Amino acid sequence: MASEPVVTSKIYIPVCLWIKISLLVLVLYWLSVATEELNAEPKNIEKRSGLFTDSKKKQTSLSFVNTHFSKDPHLDSALNESILYFKRTPKDSKFWYGQTEYSKEEVLLSLEELQRIIHNNTIEEIQNEIQKHFHLKELSPVDGPPTITGYYEVRIYGKTKPEGEYQYPALTPPISEFSSVENPKLFPRERWREKSIWEKYSKPIVFLRLTDLHLAQLEGSALVQTETNEWFRINYAADNGKDYISPSVFLQGICTSLKPYQLSNCFQSKPKEVSEAIFKNPRYIFFERENLSKSKTKTDKTILGPFGSQGIRLVSFRSVAMDKEVPLGFPVLLTFQSKEWSVNHQLVFVHDRGNAITGVGRLDYYLGSESGVEEVANNLLTKGKVILLLPKK
Repeated sequence: MASEPVVTSKIYIPVCLWIKISLLVLVLYWLSVATEELNAEPKNIEKRSGLFTDSKKKQTSLSFVNTHFSKDPHLDSALNESILYFKRTPKDSKFWYGQTEYSKEEVLLSLEELQRIIHNNTIEEIQNEIQKHFHLKELSPVDGPPTITGYYEVRIYGKTKPEGEYQYPALTPPISEFSSVENPKLFPRERWREKSIWEKYSKPIVFLRLTDLHLAQLEGSALVQTETNEWFRINYAADNGKDYISPSVFLQGICTSLKPYQLSNCFQSKPKEVSEAIFKNPRYIFFERENLSKSKTKTDKTILGPFGSQGIRLVSFRSVAMDKEVPLGFPVLLTFQSKEWSVNHQLVFVHDRGNAITGVGRLDYYLGSESGVEEVANNLLTKGKVILLLPKK
């Protein structure tokens, strides 16, 4: 009987050890599998179609479905405007985005290459060629996706002489001969309502209603028709350097609509309030006159657009205004969806600046001067995607 406990202990101890060793091996196995999965590279990333990668390896999904390139004359015009702008710049010009410098030659070669890509390739090939020749940088503000708005060229009526409500001149920039005591170019808006001031320092191009002058100064240009049935354009020429203050700040609860192109309606019932609100905006824009050929006035859709920044012509649906940190003339892929329509990777160009267009990704989309476009432009306020095309080094 004494020998039984000895036998039992010999059998029991190896079984316990076997169980513990098995459990330990199993735990080590699962730990090794988990570690292997954590350290594994993502699979099939490079095989996903339609992906473009920037310098930070951030993937940007692109699809040029329903995008028109070579069939759009507006695109050709806009691309040519960018090329002409860079050709006008001095030979040793440098252009910067962030910390990267680009020479005039680098930018021109990239734009000419883009022109070749668009004219000689299918949609699928264009997608691949853009990836090959450009670095795609998606512009992403810290507070969310880029904000997209619209602007347009207004059409207004004017008089060759002050008459009735047409008392407010669109003025040329002040003459340079002024005393050292004051610089008229820096006068706030309030001073320019005085006839003695504008007669002394400037010249009137045309006389407008106050709300139309405000609208033309806000947009930077306008097509004008006079009582003689003459058509011409007034283009931005200079400003007084003051910050813009919207009249809507002072018209809350006074006007039914605070949209700039509808202020004339409010003016009919509240002329004093609207006038005071407009004159509280210190920013003042001066114009230059541009004569138009008779064949390109009311109905011709190929009418040349107004001048944007640095003498670049704006092209409907292909020109945009962006922050000064984005170089003028550079191409951009624009995507957004609004109530009116959607745009999918529309190739546009930075041709303009705006006093209120500031910040990374902020974009103002030029919609032309056709009748009815003001409603669309003023209602365009949405979020979207903005991809800057940078020449590859």
